[in-house]
Amino acid sequence: MGMLPRSIAVLLLALAAVTARADDDPFARIRKLEGAWVAVDAKGQPTDQVVSVFRVTSNGHSVQEIMFPGSPQEMVNMYYRDVDDVRMTHYCAGGNQPTMRLVPAAKPGFLQLEFVDITNMVTMDDEHMHEAQYQWVDDNHLKTEWRSFKDGRVTDTTRIEMVRKR
Repeated sequence: MGMLPRSIAVLLLALAAVTARADDDPFARIRKLEGAWVAVDAKGQPTDQVVSVFRVTSNGHSVQEIMFPGSPQEMVNMYYRDVDDVRMTHYCAGGNQPTMRLVPAAKPGFLQLEFVDITNMVTMDDEHMHEAQYQWVDDNHLKTEWRSFKDGRVTDTTRIEMVRKR
């Protein structure tokens, strides 16, 4: 009888560890964003402006995000696994394509996107999207902050607050 409770405790600890890893998986967090997202106004209320549409594709191995769909500033982000990393390539309206790595941030509910590489840019001094942060307020409320770099420093920060379209 003493062995049964210990076995159950070990099993429960193992299940908790697996669950914690799934919750900490940046790709699983991005996959859960599937759907259309609208901007919120100054009062925090949903607007009609669709700012992002997330779609799981490639048999679940990639997530496509279309930012500002249908506008002249439409951009595409592709999220995907790269062995043990999760990467995102940002197909920017500026014509370059930075790739960033998703990493859990120090605070729960946040993901950081760290610069890895870029294509279609002459020098690193040219303006480009360099890093971002995602904050999950809850399953249907997301805040993002995108930082542009030029000449090795932050030149612009774009904040987008959105809620899942119902």
